[in-house]
Amino acid sequence: MSAGGDGDLGRDRFQEIRLRVKRALDAASHRGRTPPGFPGAIAIGGFSFAEQGAQLGWPGFPDASFFVPAVVFWKGVSGETIETRWTPGHGGEGIPSPARREPALAPSWDRATWIEAVRLTLDRIRDGGCSKAVLARSVEVRMDRRIDAIGIMESLRTAYPTCYRFLIADGNGNAFLGASPERLVRLVDGEISSEAVAGTQRCEPGDDEPALARSLTANAKDRSEHAIVLRHLLETLRPLCDSLHAPEEPEVMRLLHLLHLRTPVRGRARDGAHILDLVSRLHPTPAIAGWPRREALAWIDHVEPCGRGWYAGPMGWVNGTGEGDFAVGIRSLALCGERARIFAGAGIVEGSDPELEWNETELKMKGILDAVARD
Repeated sequence: MSAGGDGDLGRDRFQEIRLRVKRALDAASHRGRTPPGFPGAIAIGGFSFAEQGAQLGWPGFPDASFFVPAVVFWKGVSGETIETRWTPGHGGEGIPSPARREPALAPSWDRATWIEAVRLTLDRIRDGGCSKAVLARSVEVRMDRRIDAIGIMESLRTAYPTCYRFLIADGNGNAFLGASPERLVRLVDGEISSEAVAGTQRCEPGDDEPALARSLTANAKDRSEHAIVLRHLLETLRPLCDSLHAPEEPEVMRLLHLLHLRTPVRGRARDGAHILDLVSRLHPTPAIAGWPRREALAWIDHVEPCGRGWYAGPMGWVNGTGEGDFAVGIRSLALCGERARIFAGAGIVEGSDPELEWNETELKMKGILDAVARD
């Protein structure tokens, strides 16, 4: 049962999807028992990074797409796994998925072009055009057979057990999936959770992790980048909360090849809050776009060789009462048949080194490339 899908979603796609999801959830009926803690129907899906209109992103996903799954598995109050099943009603507004097509070969930066783009971005920052801009690049992988999205997801589950894993397929052979280290926002039982994740340090197995963590937390460039993201979260969420707090110092998050600075943000939402309203206000954060947001987005549109599609868009679920949980769609890839496009980005601020930023994107892609190779 689809709750949204074509490229024409009006000027406010988040509000439009909110209305369509509500109609679809209201029309769904539950089959089977109703156990304690029953959460009700949910819609699962995501949004593109930016509005695309009629021009679909690689490999063909629209501005937004959500569906009510027929079967959901979840953990009950006693920790047991419970299966719930749903039947669509007549009130849901079904919108067909876009027809499968072979995507055009989107251009991508080589190393020299990337370094030049970072240098231009640093000039832009020094001229006062923005204080941070996040540049994204991608690589395309071709296999001799159809790529198995489920197999890649299982590899990501093993390699990144603490990340937010997602897989959205359109039923026509296209899929978008990943293992994101960054939650955008969660709203459940009136409690809001978010996190600032910015600042990166390479850390391979066997490296001196404590020393690298100290270096990361002491690095002025990484602390500045992190502070921009945290300030945006607090300033955006504070008017919507009765209370909001964050630790004064960031913690260090450990992933397979990288360390990140992370600051959790927690709060109590005001009455009437809806997860998609929070998503629309927060997206895109400075961690994936830059700051100030409008100037950074204009620069990204000017300098990047192609649109991002769903890369860095919000991915998650929403229920009929406005609760939900969304991650930032990074450390991700898009699949179309035998082709995969893998994405990564780097935040450019004063003090960034173009060569080091290229190396950072290579490391961010490595875990996803490894998962594709294991498929």
